[in-house]
Amino acid sequence: MNIFKILSSGKHAFREEFISAFLAYLLSPKMDHGLGESFLSSLLSQVAEQNDAPDIKQLTQKLQSRLWENIFEDNGTQPIVELEVAYPRGHGHGWIDVVIRIGDYFVLIENKILVGSKTEDQIKEQYLGLQQVLKQREFEGDYKILLLYLVPAIGGEGGWSVPQSFYEELEKVDLRPHDQKALITWQPVEDSDAEPISIVGTIRELFRQESLGLMAPISGEVRQILLSLVNYAMSGFVGYHFEKATVKREQGARMPVSQILNLTGEHYIGIQYGRGGLVSTAWRNTDFLTTDLAVIEEHNGSWQYLPLEDFKTLTRWALNPESENLQKIEWSGKPFWIEGLYRVAKWCDSDFFVGLKGGVPALEAMTVEQITDRKAWEVSSVQKNSAWIPAPQFCEILEKKGLSFD
Repeated sequence: MNIFKILSSGKHAFREEFISAFLAYLLSPKMDHGLGESFLSSLLSQVAEQNDAPDIKQLTQKLQSRLWENIFEDNGTQPIVELEVAYPRGHGHGWIDVVIRIGDYFVLIENKILVGSKTEDQIKEQYLGLQQVLKQREFEGDYKILLLYLVPAIGGEGGWSVPQSFYEELEKVDLRPHDQKALITWQPVEDSDAEPISIVGTIRELFRQESLGLMAPISGEVRQILLSLVNYAMSGFVGYHFEKATVKREQGARMPVSQILNLTGEHYIGIQYGRGGLVSTAWRNTDFLTTDLAVIEEHNGSWQYLPLEDFKTLTRWALNPESENLQKIEWSGKPFWIEGLYRVAKWCDSDFFVGLKGGVPALEAMTVEQITDRKAWEVSSVQKNSAWIPAPQFCEILEKKGLSFD
């Protein structure tokens, strides 16, 4: 049983605040989960290592489960977790999802589980707002803030990727001296260039440490709920599909692609692996027209449901790339394995760039096996810098190595 998916399957969406509350529960050593400080310590240790922050590393070393306490000892280093911390915003208040105090450190966590819930300048306002709150409560200037922006990754045929807009939001935050910031994802991002810390990865690491006897055994009940959270996150925070709740009766739950191509209005089409899966399945394959796919009216948050117009454009192009075009498609993320990536790059008649650390020299130095084994190929409609390879040049380099997928 997955309680998260069950509660997400009704008419109304599962609120982000509920996930934030559970996250705060896991992060608090005082709660009854039996994990002690393990989850919090593991998360902060990864942040410290990735950001080269020795003071945060020292902070994690002070965290330890205690059976006995010294009544004369200052317990200021023990974590205090607070939910929904208010800060001044205009004529009212804004709210920070989770704030943790450990000694003179304040850890600010803003949690997002859906890409569409990103709010412009929110994380910047929260950072400044927390400083105002601490000033009002007469904290001196020697306190430090660790800002953690917890965001969803987007799945694709080539793995999970982080929307660039989340990085851009974090870049807007100008830190005071000695403060730190980091982007954390829910799902593990398989990117050899820059792999952010993930909540799912942290939970899996806890299970690994338990199996090696490096931490106390996890109770059956807590194990079940942690596995449910991992499964819920890896499914894109989407509940179970209930046909009558999401699909018009006159449409039915599923329709053949040939009928979908004639639909109008606002609909979303479910296809395994999203854009990448669509290109792979429909490529020069007229039998795809008889395939039945799910059609829903309201987006359920899953990256595997494509807007109707995007679905139409990609399908018609994949069936007949010589005559159709992809000019209406905006590219981002990592939706493809190498076959789909090559086909789009080869036949796309609009701006299309492949991102690779090191750019053209790095691609030229890769072996055929390295290219075909790589799962994380980032694409964009914009050449952000010189490391982004134009589609024609990308295909030319692959073809010189004997790679093509016509």
